[in-house]
Amino acid sequence: MRPLDRRCCGIFILLLLSFFLAGCGGSTSSGGGGTPPATPTGLTATPGNQQITISWNASAGATSYNLSRSTVSGGPYNLISTINALPDVIDKLLTNGTTYYYVVAASNSAGTSANSTQVSATPIAPSNAINVTIDSLTDRHFISPYVYGGAFPQDAATITDSGLPVVRWGGNGASTYNWKLGTTNADNDYFFEDFAFSALNNSADSDSTQFIKDVKTAGSTPLMTMAMLPWVAQSAETSTTQGGSDNFHWSFSVTKYGTQCKVDPFNIDAGDGLKPDCTTRIPANPNDAYFPLLDQPGSGDPTGSVYRNQWAAAMAPAFGNTVACPIPYSTITSCHFYDMDNEIDIWGGTHVDIHPQESGYNELRDTYLKEARALKSWDISAVRFGPVSCCWYFYWNLNSATDNKSTHAGIDFLPWWLNEVAWSDAIAGTRSLDVFDIHAYPDGPDTSNFTATQKQALAVRIYRDWWDPTYTSEASFIQNGGFSVEPIDSKPFRIPRMRALVNQIYPGTPFSITEWSAAFAGESDFSTALGDADAYGILGRERVSLATRWTAPNPANPNYQALKLFTNYDGSHHGFGSISVSATHNADPNLFSVYAATAPGGRLLTLMVINKDPVNAAQTSFTLNGFSPTHFSSYTLSPSSPSHIVASPSQAWSATMTFAPYSATLLAISGISPTAPAVEWDLNPDTIMVPAGGSVTLNPQLVSGTGSLTLGSPTSDAGVTVTVTGSTVSSTQQGSVLVTAGNTPGFYHFSVPASNSSGLSSSTPQGGWIVVGNPAAGLAKSSGDGQTGSAGTTLPQALTVTLTPGQSRGTALGVSILFSTSAGTLSNGASSGAKVIAVTNASGVASVTLTLPGSAQSVTVNAEAPYGLGHAAASFNETAQ
Repeated sequence: MRPLDRRCCGIFILLLLSFFLAGCGGSTSSGGGGTPPATPTGLTATPGNQQITISWNASAGATSYNLSRSTVSGGPYNLISTINALPDVIDKLLTNGTTYYYVVAASNSAGTSANSTQVSATPIAPSNAINVTIDSLTDRHFISPYVYGGAFPQDAATITDSGLPVVRWGGNGASTYNWKLGTTNADNDYFFEDFAFSALNNSADSDSTQFIKDVKTAGSTPLMTMAMLPWVAQSAETSTTQGGSDNFHWSFSVTKYGTQCKVDPFNIDAGDGLKPDCTTRIPANPNDAYFPLLDQPGSGDPTGSVYRNQWAAAMAPAFGNTVACPIPYSTITSCHFYDMDNEIDIWGGTHVDIHPQESGYNELRDTYLKEARALKSWDISAVRFGPVSCCWYFYWNLNSATDNKSTHAGIDFLPWWLNEVAWSDAIAGTRSLDVFDIHAYPDGPDTSNFTATQKQALAVRIYRDWWDPTYTSEASFIQNGGFSVEPIDSKPFRIPRMRALVNQIYPGTPFSITEWSAAFAGESDFSTALGDADAYGILGRERVSLATRWTAPNPANPNYQALKLFTNYDGSHHGFGSISVSATHNADPNLFSVYAATAPGGRLLTLMVINKDPVNAAQTSFTLNGFSPTHFSSYTLSPSSPSHIVASPSQAWSATMTFAPYSATLLAISGISPTAPAVEWDLNPDTIMVPAGGSVTLNPQLVSGTGSLTLGSPTSDAGVTVTVTGSTVSSTQQGSVLVTAGNTPGFYHFSVPASNSSGLSSSTPQGGWIVVGNPAAGLAKSSGDGQTGSAGTTLPQALTVTLTPGQSRGTALGVSILFSTSAGTLSNGASSGAKVIAVTNASGVASVTLTLPGSAQSVTVNAEAPYGLGHAAASFNETAQ
C-alpha cells in the first residue's frame, strides 16, 4: 500500500503559490524563430571575503549571459564576464566595504535581452571581524519548553532520544480522521481516497487515544486535532487494481463520474475530481467516501455517524489529569492540547469534495466558536488552539465570493477573526480561544530554476522572514504587497507582527506556530539543519509559546542533530537554557546567527553559534556582560560529522573562538552571574499594535522572585514616544508605560530599563516592538445620547453610531460594533444582554436599543469599533428615573 501523504498544505497550496508566482512575473520566450531570450530573473548577490557570488535563473532560449558591474547604483555598468553555462559566478578580488551593483542580460543568435533588475552586495571583511555581545541582564524572558516540538516523528524511541517536548497529530489528514475506524481521506493531497491513518510507524497508533498514551510514555506532550468539518473517512479503500475488490471509498470514481484529468496510478478508478479539461470541478457526493461527523448522537442520525463528544470523552482520560504543562506568561497549565482542525482558511481547496465553497469570514468564526465551546464541555481541561491558519495570503484574505473582506469593512481576516472571537468571548463571559495559532512557512521565491547552491543559501537565510524588520520578502507575491491593510506588508516581520496583533486584540492569549519548515534544498541537506537551528533559536528569542515543525526531523538527517543541540546536546537530555538573554553581533544575518540563554541561578550560560557561511570560518570575539565565565564545553554539528554532535572536553573560557564554515555550535559555559537579578519582570506586553496617532498603556509586572523594581527612562526609535507613568513594579503593584504612536505606520523598537531594589543589579532593561498601523477610523454618536426614561422601560430612541473609515483603509459596510452598558439591557434585534454586537450598514450606521435598569441611576453605554480599524470608541450617557 502506498504511504499516505500527510502534508499540511498539499497540492492545493503548491498550486496556489505557483499561481501567485506566475501572476507576478512576465512571460518568457522560447528563443526560437529569431526571438531574443527573455530578461533573466532571480538575480542574487551574496557577499563574501573580497568576493561576491552571483546567481540567476535560466532564461528560455539563452545561449550565453552578459554579467555587468558598477560601483554606482543605476550604472553605468561594465561587462565583467560572458557566461555560456549557468553555474554560480564568483566575482573575486573586490574591495571589502565597497558596494557593487550587478545586472545580467541573456543572449542568443537573435539578440540580447534587456538588463535584469539590479542587485547589490558589499564584500565583508574576514570572519575574524565578528564581534558578539552577550548581556545576561538585558531582554530576559522565559523560553517556553514547547517551542522544540514536531509532527509525526518516526517512532516513540525518536521522541525520547530527540527530546521533543510536544508531538503534533495534525495536517490535512486530521481534518477527516475517523476515530472509530482509524482512517482518513487524503483529499486533494492524493486523489480523495480513504486510507488507514498512520503515526509513530506503528499500526496501533492509528488509534488517536493510543497515540496520546504512547507519546506520553515516550516523555512528550501530545497536541491533537479536533476535526470541525462535518465528514470523516469510511474504511480504507480497496481496489481491483491492487488485487482486491473495489469498495469505492474515494470521492471521484471514474466509473461514476467519467474520465478525469488525472487518476491514481495505483487505483485507476480514483480520479482527481477534475474533468478532462483539468479545470472544471466535478461535484462530489460526500456519502461515497465519508460518514457524517456530528457533535453528539441524535434521533435519525445517518448510519455510520461518528460523534465528537464521544471522541473527546475517549481522549480526555488518555491525556490524564496531571496539571504539568505551564506555558510562560499565561495562565495555562493543562496538558490537553487541541488544534481546532487544520488550515480552515483553505478548506475549499484541500477538502473541496466535502467543502466545495471557499471558506468565508462568518463561517469560520461561527464554526470555531461552536466547536471550541462544545469541546470545552466534553473535556473541561481542553486547551484550544485556533484558527490554525495556513499561510501569509490567507492570514489576510479569504476567497469566498460572498463572505469575504469586502463584506467585512475591508478588515484583514486574522485581525477580524481574533476580534470577533474576543468580543464573543466577552459576551459569553468565558474563553473559547486559549492559544492563537498559525502555520508559518517562510515564503521564498520560485526555486524551480535555482541551483543547489542558491537553494542552500536561501534555506539558511529565510528565517529572517520571522523576525527581521528590514527583511523584504523574497516571495514575489509578498514583495508586491497590497493585499492586506497591515503596515509595510512587503516585510513579513511575521512573529512580532502576529504577537502585536494578538496582544492588542485579545490580551493574555499565547501565540503558537504549529507548522513550519523551509527545506528548500531537501530535508537531508545540511542547509536544512542550519536553517532549523536558526529557527529554534528564533522561536525562543521571539517569545513563541509552542511550535511544532512539519514534520519532526528524521534521525537519518542532519537536522535531527540540530534539534538535539537544543534539547539533548550531550545525550543526557541537557538543552538550551530556559531564560533568553540578549545576544547581538555585527555580522551579516544571512551568514551568521547567535542566540543566548541562561539557567535559573545564573551559573550556566548557553550560546548557539551558527556560521552559515559555506566557505569562511567565523573568527569571533565575545563580550559577556553580567556573567563571569570560567569554563566551557562545545557541541558542534558540521558537514564533516552530519550524523552526530561532536563534543569537546571542558576547557578554560576564551573570549575568541573560531567556528568552522557551515556549522552550528552549542557552547555550554560555566561561571557565575554576580549581578543576577533577584526578580524577573515583563513589560506586559513587550510587543503590541497601535493605530497611527493612537496610544496604549503597558503594565510592567513581576513574573518571578520577590522585591520591587523602579523603571527608568525609556529609549525608542523615532516614530513612537515612550513614557513611564508609573515607575514602581512589585508583587502587588504593576507599573505603567504610555506609548504614543506617531503618524507613520511601521515597526518601532523601544527599551525600558529597571533598577532592582535589592541592589544586585543596576539595570535589567526589557525591549520590544510597537507596530504602528493605519490611522483609526472615526466613530461618532448619531442619535440617542442623553435620554431620560422611567426605570425598567425601553428608551424611545435607538442608540446609534456612525463609523467613518477615514485613512484606516477600511470601508463602512459590515463593521462589528461592540456595545456594552453599565446597567440595563441592550438589544440588537437578534440578541440581548449587557454586551451585544451590532453590524454597520453601507452608510456605516449601527444601532441598539437600551432597556433601562429597574432602579433610578445613571447609565453609560460604550460603543467600540474593531481593532482592525483602530478601535475608536464613543460613549452614551442615559438616565433611569
